[in-house]
Amino acid sequence: MGGKRRLTASAEAATLPGMASLRNLFSRIKAAVRQLATKLRPHSPGMIGTPPSARPRWHDPAAHARDFAERYAEPMDYFVAQRMTELGIQEIGMPDRDAGIRWAAFHPRGTIGGSYAPDGRLIADSGVFNLELLKKAYGDEVSRLFERSRLRDRLDSIIAHEYEEHRNGMSHAEALKAAPKTALPISEAAREMEQGWKR
Repeated sequence: MGGKRRLTASAEAATLPGMASLRNLFSRIKAAVRQLATKLRPHSPGMIGTPPSARPRWHDPAAHARDFAERYAEPMDYFVAQRMTELGIQEIGMPDRDAGIRWAAFHPRGTIGGSYAPDGRLIADSGVFNLELLKKAYGDEVSRLFERSRLRDRLDSIIAHEYEEHRNGMSHAEALKAAPKTALPISEAAREMEQGWKR
């Protein structure tokens, strides 16, 4: 063997004249085929901007209100029940089995402001936090009034509306007429909101 190194077949081939240029040619052909395939492949633009799941909730007032309501459901339930008691409401709260609520005056997953049961039990929901709750149905003026009002005044307005709707044959139209002059001792700001609902 005496100091001679034996080359493998691939190493021998690599040292043959013209093999380097052949390898270079194959590399260039491979790169050109990849580039052509990229150009011919249909291109989807993907999403422009932040995906909805990563957007802050305050871009959707209803979702933001519901998120807040779910985080503070327990103290809100106490607050709503206390305020209904102060206003003289006798039938307070109801279950929401879909949400796992056995009994509560505040339902955080609801989004319409409030509701009532056929027997007159009242609840409030996350709509009390949605500053655009009334915008679509009642316009900018009423919506601005709702937005600028204290939570207690918004709650009074919703309670009065639901109370009067139940008292007036479950008619929304009749509740709009009756709520501004309700016998419930709601705040003046709440009465002003109720007047705005009538317009």
